[in-house]
Amino acid sequence: MEKNGVKNFPVDKKVYDWLFHVDDNEWKGWFDTVPEYSVDTKSSYAEIVVPTLDSIRMKFLMRTLIMNDKHVLMPGPTGTGKSVYV
Repeated sequence: MEKNGVKNFPVDKKVYDWLFHVDDNEWKGWFDTVPEYSVDTKSSYAEIVVPTLDSIRMKFLMRTLIMNDKHVLMPGPTGTGKSVYV
């Protein structure tokens, strides 16, 4: 990373565990990019969608592709939340 001009990369995890914020010029964990999650006590079980590391990354990637006028294909087995994220 440093050979390519990227400074202060966190070495304790993999590159996929971080997101580079251009505005702040720093690396942030994916969970730092979403508000803290709390379950609404009035929600039914089927309405509860807990953000995970994978879902946060997938939603970011999907949003980035759509905002740049690119097609998105979301393959995966039934029941993994594809429709919920879309």
